[in-house]
Amino acid sequence: MAASLGFRGAASRLWYWSGRRRPAASLAAGKPVNFLPALEECLCDNRSLASKTPVGFIGLGNMGNPMAKNLMKHGYPLILYDVFPDACKEFQEAGEQVASSPADVAEKADRIITMLPTSLNSIEVYSGANGILKKVKKGSLLIDSSTIDPSVSKELAKEVEKMGAVFMDAPVSGGKCCLKYMCTYFCLSKVAVLV
Repeated sequence: MAASLGFRGAASRLWYWSGRRRPAASLAAGKPVNFLPALEECLCDNRSLASKTPVGFIGLGNMGNPMAKNLMKHGYPLILYDVFPDACKEFQEAGEQVASSPADVAEKADRIITMLPTSLNSIEVYSGANGILKKVKKGSLLIDSSTIDPSVSKELAKEVEKMGAVFMDAPVSGGKCCLKYMCTYFCLSKVAVLV
């Protein structure tokens, strides 16, 4: 049975959302359900709990921009890249690092999230001339939340593993409108992780 886990600022402090706490009767009846109280309970805005290890973030479009803002809001230092430099301006003005390429992100961060619109974009960002795989460090965690073909994810995972890093295919659900309430989910295997 799938369960939903919400991070409270650090991976070691998990909040379990059990089936008993879910308003199952309302969901089954098709009634609207207010998840905001539970969502607020699981969120933590204490900057001291956030890791000081930088998080790389590549792809600052409709989904990536608000996701990166949420990480920044909760105290995670970011190293950012987007093919459109204007997408990085507001982050740079807020004091975040902007990298010159995906390889530059991989050189500076050992946890990288990619949020890209197509399979071709993902292949270029990972395997291109200035791609992540040119400078990825052994033991790095690469989380791909891009909208891509599953076969491309499998191929990228093989290439990443050859470099001694970990690739995690983590598609998201929730949409742009949900991001301002931080209710986008990374879907990892049979577990959904609230971000």
